[in-house]
Amino acid sequence: MIGAPPSVVHSEGSATLAALTEEHYPWKDIPGSSHDILRRRILDLPAGRRLLEIGAAGGHLGRAVRERCARLAGIEPAPVAPDARRGYDEWRTAGALEAGDWSEQFDVAVCADVLEHLPEPSRLLARLHDWLVPGGLLFVSIPNVANVTTRLALGAGRFDYTERGILDRTHLRFYTRRTARALLEESGFQVRHVEATAMPIELAVPLARRPPFRGGVRAAALAAARVWPTMFGYQFVFEAVYGAAR
Repeated sequence: MIGAPPSVVHSEGSATLAALTEEHYPWKDIPGSSHDILRRRILDLPAGRRLLEIGAAGGHLGRAVRERCARLAGIEPAPVAPDARRGYDEWRTAGALEAGDWSEQFDVAVCADVLEHLPEPSRLLARLHDWLVPGGLLFVSIPNVANVTTRLALGAGRFDYTERGILDRTHLRFYTRRTARALLEESGFQVRHVEATAMPIELAVPLARRPPFRGGVRAAALAAARVWPTMFGYQFVFEAVYGAAR
């Protein structure tokens, strides 16, 4: 994840391994999460695409869609365990703006939970003009600062940063659905699909993970995000096209 705090790597071998294998932002394999939506939408694309994942973290998304990719590349500034790179044809340990050029352009780029960590996200979006083919797809997931939890906190006079989530302390920018769309469109991308993610209630309330509550809680979160996405959407997943249609 670009801009996210890198893992703390100690001199002792065991401490280093622990730091590398503990991900700050875990893979959310639950229905309606940003990871679930991104995986589904990429798997629905025709096979043989060249895909670049910016902020690849532990490599979970890349491995989940590897079968649809003719080429898979990842960029991740934080040190990762060697297994994270499994399945990738190329991996660069660098910030996106320092990653350099590529030998060929990509059909698809993914920025999952990336733009909100950057002081100038438009610089990365401009860089993608060189990396994507005309008509290439960009998938972006970005937190919804207008989510009901943030609105209630503001109503109570609070804007407290947290270790993870919408008010993650490493977030430098905050977006609503409208302002995130404007960022993409002003950077030369045409948005063609937006989907709100369901709130991950199970991660905040352990009881919601257990039967008989689990199914009902997830169904309610999914329904709320569909009915009122700007209020109950936790993140927005954008699919946008660069340049002329291909």
